[in-house]
Amino acid sequence: MAAHEHRDPKFGHVYKYHPRSDSHSVALCNLVMNDLLTACFPLREQVARGEVVYGVNVAYRWPSSHKVKTIDLAVGRPIRKEMTVKKGIIRQQELDEVLISCEAKAVMTEHKKSQPRLYDELNSSHRIVHEGRRDAIAAGITVVNIASTFVSPLRNQNTGPLFVSVHKQPHAAAKMVEHLRGLPIRDGLHEEGFDAYCSIVVDCDNQTGCDLWTRPPAPQPGDRDYYDTFIDRLARFYAERFGKLT
Repeated sequence: MAAHEHRDPKFGHVYKYHPRSDSHSVALCNLVMNDLLTACFPLREQVARGEVVYGVNVAYRWPSSHKVKTIDLAVGRPIRKEMTVKKGIIRQQELDEVLISCEAKAVMTEHKKSQPRLYDELNSSHRIVHEGRRDAIAAGITVVNIASTFVSPLRNQNTGPLFVSVHKQPHAAAKMVEHLRGLPIRDGLHEEGFDAYCSIVVDCDNQTGCDLWTRPPAPQPGDRDYYDTFIDRLARFYAERFGKLT
């Protein structure tokens, strides 16, 4: 996000983040996948052999529930074993089975207003996954902005001076992180919830740059919603459930 630039084609404003662009989500999903491949030896070997593939924004119909969902980051088995897959990466509509489904979200402004909608979207995500396949790994990750000001592309639909939203920070970010800690996380197949979830806090005013925020209220080492814990859970559950594919 710090290096990315989005130029408004009509008004010429330049932003680090645009809510109607998926470039930030794609970059986040690729980061997660790279870290997961490093952490999980069985997955890394399966991808190298072409037994398992992964992709971003993959449309998939869950066989038992018949619900079609575009998965932000999907890991699974290809439709055809003989298909040629470049470095394990697939395109849309090319998964026979989904083994990992990860939902990626971002809250950059209007934190309090976003709380109910974001919680409901994330909560329904793991339900759809587990209704479709009980042992599939459902994951979620949310980027929360802690910047005290933010320039929203949706609030600047003209060529005049930029409108700047002011946030009460770190209170707004802390409330969002705490709110999302209410999402259920499961440790066994008989339970309900995400198999792994984390929140990442960034400092982004959408103009001058973006920095990772590591101090509280960002999750800390040992927290269930800490990024390293998130990757560790994904790697462990994958090895336990899908380390040996038939």
